[in-house]
Amino acid sequence: MSSVVERIDDPTLCVVHIGKGERITGLLAELLNPVNSESLHEYCLPANSDVELHYHDYDEYWLFTAGNPKVTLRLPTGVTKTVRLAPGDMVACVRGVEHTLWADHELVYFQFCSVLEGGERRGHLIRSDSA
Repeated sequence: MSSVVERIDDPTLCVVHIGKGERITGLLAELLNPVNSESLHEYCLPANSDVELHYHDYDEYWLFTAGNPKVTLRLPTGVTKTVRLAPGDMVACVRGVEHTLWADHELVYFQFCSVLEGGERRGHLIRSDSA
């Protein structure tokens, strides 16, 4: 996993503006594992929800259909970017990239993840050196 995330120097690589015609291409496409279609579900995050900065041992996707979240992405090197997103935007968060999101209103999005190959830890993982 570490070799995958080490290939990223800008965490906004994980942001794809699908509603504006962008597609997953190039380096991002190379890094992502195949999608587990059984994991696809719609999620509603209540306004002002506190989502801890965390990462996964698998790729996680958020495809926003309602709301304008503020998403923070952080690489293990400490490089951190925060972006404001809109409906039609997707985060294709490569395994090992820390992430969180926030909005003062309800967010609605489709969430899904990559196929688990065995040995991946489930749930939110926290780096001990996270600020």
